[in-house]
Amino acid sequence: MPRLVVLLTALALTLPPGLASGQGTSTVTIGFLSDGPYPRHMQWTELLQDEIRGLLSGEFELRIPADVTVEADFTVPGIEAALDRLLVHPEVDLIVTCSPISSHVAAVRRNLTKPVVAAIILDQELQGVGMAEDGGSGVNNLSYIALPEPDDILVFREIVSFDRMAVLANEPLVDAIPGLSQTLRIAGQTIGLEPVLIPVGLAIEPTLAALDQVDVEAVYVTPQFQLSEEDWQRLVQGLIDRRLPSFSWFGWSEVVDGIMAGQRPERFTQRVARRVALNIQSILLGEDPSSLPVAFPPQSRLFINMATARAIDVYPPWKVETEAELIAEEVRLAEREWSLESAVREAVQVNLDLGVADRTVAAGANDVAIARAELLPQIDLGLEWSVIDRDQAESGAGFRPQQLLAGQATLTQLIYADPAWANYSIQKSIQESRVQERETVWLDVALDAAVTYLNLLKAKTIERIERENLSITRSNLEFARVRRSVGTASPGEVYRWESQIANNRQAVINANSLRNLVEIELNQLLNRPLEEVFATVEAGLTDPQLLTSESRLAPYLDNRWNFRVFRGFMAQEALAASTELKALDAIVAAQRRTLKAADRSFYLPTLALQASLDDVLSTSGAGTVFPGFEDLRWTIGLALAYPVLTGGARFSVKSQAAEELARVETERRALAQRVESRVRAGLHTMGAALANIDLSRDAAAAARNNLELTQDSYGRGAASIIDLLDAQNTALIAELQAANAIYDFLVELMKVERAAGRFDFFTSVEDRDEFFDRLDGYFSETGIEPSRR
Repeated sequence: MPRLVVLLTALALTLPPGLASGQGTSTVTIGFLSDGPYPRHMQWTELLQDEIRGLLSGEFELRIPADVTVEADFTVPGIEAALDRLLVHPEVDLIVTCSPISSHVAAVRRNLTKPVVAAIILDQELQGVGMAEDGGSGVNNLSYIALPEPDDILVFREIVSFDRMAVLANEPLVDAIPGLSQTLRIAGQTIGLEPVLIPVGLAIEPTLAALDQVDVEAVYVTPQFQLSEEDWQRLVQGLIDRRLPSFSWFGWSEVVDGIMAGQRPERFTQRVARRVALNIQSILLGEDPSSLPVAFPPQSRLFINMATARAIDVYPPWKVETEAELIAEEVRLAEREWSLESAVREAVQVNLDLGVADRTVAAGANDVAIARAELLPQIDLGLEWSVIDRDQAESGAGFRPQQLLAGQATLTQLIYADPAWANYSIQKSIQESRVQERETVWLDVALDAAVTYLNLLKAKTIERIERENLSITRSNLEFARVRRSVGTASPGEVYRWESQIANNRQAVINANSLRNLVEIELNQLLNRPLEEVFATVEAGLTDPQLLTSESRLAPYLDNRWNFRVFRGFMAQEALAASTELKALDAIVAAQRRTLKAADRSFYLPTLALQASLDDVLSTSGAGTVFPGFEDLRWTIGLALAYPVLTGGARFSVKSQAAEELARVETERRALAQRVESRVRAGLHTMGAALANIDLSRDAAAAARNNLELTQDSYGRGAASIIDLLDAQNTALIAELQAANAIYDFLVELMKVERAAGRFDFFTSVEDRDEFFDRLDGYFSETGIEPSRR
């Protein structure tokens, strides 16, 4: 079916002659034969003229007289008669058949008296055009170009499912090939498709009317150069208005016009024109036309007009979209742009985890205030009102009036209570630990933002490389189809590349998914809507906000001795700045005070001042109140308390506090080891990553060169599919490693800075100067001069 559709569609092409001129030692007259005049053909004519003129200039003086530039009448007899006239024309040295029908007529003749270049042979087998074992035409004076067999219909059905398809074919072509409709119908049955042939003449109204009369689900559009630009646009819009998915044989240029999809790239016609010019040059330089290779190197890429697809409610599946170039895609504009520095700075301002840490610190400050309050004067006020029955009041001897309202004020002040002072000190230490833990969260958020941003850059790079690899596999599949068509490859080789394309599509989908996940993760860290679109800025070693941009850092890293001292310095810096160690130091201080309080409990009492003021505010009812009952009364005194016997609890508390102190001190030493280990190990990893940047680039360049050579050998039949697969996989791995090397280094740099408790994004010029001053001092203490090599 694909062969028949191509034969049907491309035969509609009319490639009129071009006019070229040049100067050289020989004069050559070239005749051109086209199927007939087409109004939408000027671009091809100009392109063909430019290619021939540019290639032959300086070697030959090219003449293309008007009488040997022939446009036939779209009939086989008319084209044959025109070819006969050119073959006997006394001034014509070489003939170019520009169009599909004229090329076919020339290719099936066996009595060519002059060199003929047949520009477009659509399907050698269907057209009965032979090929010699050496890859040439094998026919005297004949050189032709066999376009690769396309898979338009199969690709079209991957985009949208359909069983009935209209084929819009040039009306003169339909008239020239009897039984074409029946042939298409038979071929369609082999793939479960019912094609409906609709001729397209010079006016578009009958074609649109015919579409309304048939029940089709899709439309395959062959080249319609006979249409005016206005009618062409009416056809495109008519297909959209009828909500019919469409696929263009011609590819990119018509997809841009509004056809939904197509495969042939933008430079397809230019490549054909260049091949025509090269064949002409070879013949004029003395090569036998029959020996020139007829196979045309394939090149295709799927293009989808997303504006058209949206208008007719067609949405390509993932496996198609991963390989396609989307035209008129509805791009969501980036609402923000992040760089490595701006992303980190934003994260430490708005991250919700850091907000939680801030609230924890704020809440902990109240624990300190509560502990301090226990050491300050405590004043309590009381008010009592009571009513008793009359009998009780009368028998109360003046102490129990029937109704009583009394007030009381109590003052308590701890003069000395070691548990209270210990609690105050402990709470201050615990609060300092919370502050340092908040700083740890700050550093972790900054690291997470930096690493996530770099991982996003890496994910974007991986996706780009996987797409490029998919494109390479597509080209290799087309090479395999050419090899199969000339008999140098088996069908299994084509199937192997088709399988590889499926695997590569899956890799692209996975890479795209990974990029989306990392984008969500970064938005979460930045407290933004999780699927907000944003742009990114590339990061590199020379970014001015990074310490790696400092040239004065190089001498400290340029050999293993200096690097070893540098690691020691960075470990010292990390131990001094570590917020985790500072937090644990505060816990150690709290535990030491706990142990001290437990020890003092054996010999220090609690001493407090207590005072009270009582007053009967009013009495009423039965009962006699003795004189002075309502007078103001006060008391003041000291309270001393010392626990004499606690059942051994004080010994247990002291032992527990001692063990807890030993535990946190041991934990502190272990943490210090881990901090130093992270810095030293991170620096080693960072150094290796830095060395890998140049090495991976060299490896990628070599792998690319090897792939190009292997592809060329494969196209010529000198390399096997195994050789090419191996070269492609090696190139893919090398490209991924080279692209990721710089990101891997920057990730390790961020981890080292996190372990050292500082990030370059938040250091001033003065801070850096002080850093290098400390670094110089450390090297001086070791007796090593870093400037010496």
